[in-house]
Amino acid sequence: MLIWIETLLLLFLAGGLYTFKYNWKPKTPHFLLTEKLTVIGHRGAPVLAKENTLDSFKSAFDAGLIGIELDVQLSSDNKLVVFHDYFINHPEIPANKVNNIPYNTMITIRDNNIPLLSDVIQIIPEGSFINIEIKSNQIINTGIEKKVLTEIKTRGIENACIVSSFNPFVLRRIKKLAPHITTAFLWTAENTESVVNSPLWVWYCRPDGFHADIRHIDEKLIDWIRGKKLFALAYTVNSQKHLTRARDLLLDGIFTDDPYLNKE
Repeated sequence: MLIWIETLLLLFLAGGLYTFKYNWKPKTPHFLLTEKLTVIGHRGAPVLAKENTLDSFKSAFDAGLIGIELDVQLSSDNKLVVFHDYFINHPEIPANKVNNIPYNTMITIRDNNIPLLSDVIQIIPEGSFINIEIKSNQIINTGIEKKVLTEIKTRGIENACIVSSFNPFVLRRIKKLAPHITTAFLWTAENTESVVNSPLWVWYCRPDGFHADIRHIDEKLIDWIRGKKLFALAYTVNSQKHLTRARDLLLDGIFTDDPYLNKE
């Protein structure tokens, strides 16, 4: 089984390399081109308010951050809901996977505390930006990429956003639909049994940036990322030790639960 998976991975990577090698030109968005480490609110500001809620995002901006990150999925009625986990635990809902629940049911069981992507975009201050992480473990096209891109265009934030995902198939579809949109591949050294859990997938999805787990970043990985001219961000940086590590590695930015972590 492992040999089959490795062979499949190599074929995908070879195809991606052949197709995109000569027209893959990563770009760093203007809001990361600063001399200081850019601090982004991970799901808003979870140390101040419940994550992935409007209160959390407002708290992050009120604390002085210029960027926020959130997770987006499709509800059963094709709404772009801001929610991290794939499941909503509730005894009255047997089919508790987010994709199987209509949005009105979600907000009822969560006290109206699950916003839509459009709700969050509306509260972003001028001059700020948003990182939209698409949560999907599907290889096939579910349509979420097109809906996210439509929302981005409709709201006029094409130059103030990053679309990221652990799923290289999602990012490749984003790039094919909208090559000008900034994308980033997410990676961690955990879940090593997953066939898509390799930095090498960047050759397939040709992102502009690389978002790595701070616990698994080293100089060799950063050199590899920089060699491909990708911008580099780290998650989730919640301690002074990890903050120092990010600075020492000269990263472009970090995601944090604490908007005051970087205050001197």
